[in-house]
Amino acid sequence: MFDLDHFKRTNDVYGHPVGDRVLCRFAAVIKKYDRVGVDAFRLGGEEFALVMSRMTEDKAYDLASRIGVAFGTEVVPTPRGPLRSSVSGGIGFGKEDGSSLDEVLAEADRALYAAKNDGRNRVLVLNGKADGPALRSA
Repeated sequence: MFDLDHFKRTNDVYGHPVGDRVLCRFAAVIKKYDRVGVDAFRLGGEEFALVMSRMTEDKAYDLASRIGVAFGTEVVPTPRGPLRSSVSGGIGFGKEDGSSLDEVLAEADRALYAAKNDGRNRVLVLNGKADGPALRSA
């Protein structure tokens, strides 16, 4: 799961049309990483989910981090000057004996909120190897 950082502030300071452009930019970044077995969804507001099939923790973390870094390089022009935004991410996994989509999303949501509480602009996997340092910027 992904959640754009400080998105309410973006809307409050720059206005909803700029917020809409930021959302479109994030969606465009996700689309650049489109591949077989990876489906993207907007959950609502500024939350998005990627459902990745047959993905190891390292590969899922790498893909989510690359999306976060790429989004951090996007610039949205505004009347107040250029705007860069960041995104936090959380990764959840299904179990070998099966998990519902709701269970996986709940795990990803917990990891997402841990990433936000850990300083934002990072991707976390709870109880995993990926410890979520701040994402690089270009």
